[in-house]
Amino acid sequence: MEIHIQKCQQCKSRNLRNILVRDEKQKVFVQCRDCDALVARYILTPGGYFHAGKGFESFLRSIERDGGLTSARNVDEQFHQAEDGTVEEFAELQQPLKEKYQGGLP
Repeated sequence: MEIHIQKCQQCKSRNLRNILVRDEKQKVFVQCRDCDALVARYILTPGGYFHAGKGFESFLRSIERDGGLTSARNVDEQFHQAEDGTVEEFAELQQPLKEKYQGGLP
């Protein structure tokens, strides 16, 4: 596993913004707040959008845009897997981040 904290390739700033485009591909554009440069673009996999604290309705909208709706039982199960898995995965990243950035997170 590789782990990185993103920075602008032009000005080296870590002051970035995520711009979500909720269309059929669900894209995230990362823009530098300091020089306005495009830093990266990500296309989320189906069911790939989970917003902490927004709950089930936010997750449901993500799945609906993917065209991945099957049954209510499956959607509920997918939500709980995403909710639990995302929190766990984020917690597991904390130690590798501390090890990589020993002087403190940028």
